[in-house]
Amino acid sequence: MRPEEAVALPLVFVLGAVVGSFANVCIHRLPRGESVVTPRSRCPRCGRAVAAWDNVPVLSWLLLRARCRACGAPISPRYVLVETAVGAIFFAAAYLHGLTPLALAGALLATAAVVLSATDLEARVLPDEVTLGVLALGLLLAAARDLPAARAAGLSAFRGHLFPALAGAAFGAALVWGVGAAYRLVRGAEGMGLGDVKMIAMIGAFVGPAGVLLTLFAASLAGTLAAGLPALLRAAAWRRAFSRARGSAPDALREAGLRGALLDEAARVAAAGPRWREVPGAPAEGAPLSAAGPVARPLAAFARLGRRRAALGKPTAFSRLALEDETGDFFRVLSARAEAVPGGLLVLIARVDVPFGVFLALASVVVWQWGGPVVDRISAGLPIPGRGLLP
Repeated sequence: MRPEEAVALPLVFVLGAVVGSFANVCIHRLPRGESVVTPRSRCPRCGRAVAAWDNVPVLSWLLLRARCRACGAPISPRYVLVETAVGAIFFAAAYLHGLTPLALAGALLATAAVVLSATDLEARVLPDEVTLGVLALGLLLAAARDLPAARAAGLSAFRGHLFPALAGAAFGAALVWGVGAAYRLVRGAEGMGLGDVKMIAMIGAFVGPAGVLLTLFAASLAGTLAAGLPALLRAAAWRRAFSRARGSAPDALREAGLRGALLDEAARVAAAGPRWREVPGAPAEGAPLSAAGPVARPLAAFARLGRRRAALGKPTAFSRLALEDETGDFFRVLSARAEAVPGGLLVLIARVDVPFGVFLALASVVVWQWGGPVVDRISAGLPIPGRGLLP
């Protein structure tokens, strides 16, 4: 990096933090179908518009001590984390690749990965505004990287970046759509949604066809590890929790308050933890299971089955319990286990619905930054379309 570029790095971080502030707007509004332009940012509790001096990335959150100036409502740490993360992304891209179109491509892809990971985790949505918008920007950026050579060589110069970007987008979309269609044909259920198809097309515009294959491989491997290791850790933690809960009724109440709920002999909720209470319509403490609303009914049905099996001295477990409301605003996949303990039935639950889009997002950034040497090694000197897109 040239000295004059190094001087600009703090400004690059600030620019990234400002982009991160806009990314927060996208994360909050796009899954709800709201405009990211109007109205101005407001406190979700009191509705008061956020003043410009309270909307400075990172600093305002710190100075306000993570609370709304008007009503004192807490401000989620997600805001400062996203702003800091995107600022760091811009800084790292400029530090590693200089103030170049290559650095801009990496920063753009990584920022989209942050937004899509957040929306997929919170709302199971991959907004078209992000996937298709960044896809278009990626193609434009690839064309811009070819323009200097195109002035001398004509259209053939676009084989360096634009054509491989187009090929990567088309190949990725066709591959994932084909896998999803085959799964749907064989299993009769949805395998890959169109959101995943659009997302891999976006990624392909930055990494090319070979990068798409590496991204899918890395995402699948990460998804397998992320599903398997937490399952083992959760099983061990639950064994310890049930062991403690069998000690006494107060111990059972304490475990329920941490990890699930305790149902008394009359099938009423004696204690409930945050994971239970966050389900819309879940019976509150003191309420019977029959009070469960539509979204919570599968959870209540599991608890009823647990009570019947507990009477026979048997535990009950279910690895994937899907809960969703009619509007799609709430979606959870829970792992649940129920056993008899002093004071009733202890139901432990944990969220297990980390969507594939998160792994795609993380893998795409890793492949963009470090996948080039891997492609070189695999290709054994053969020309690979899209290699020029990668550092």
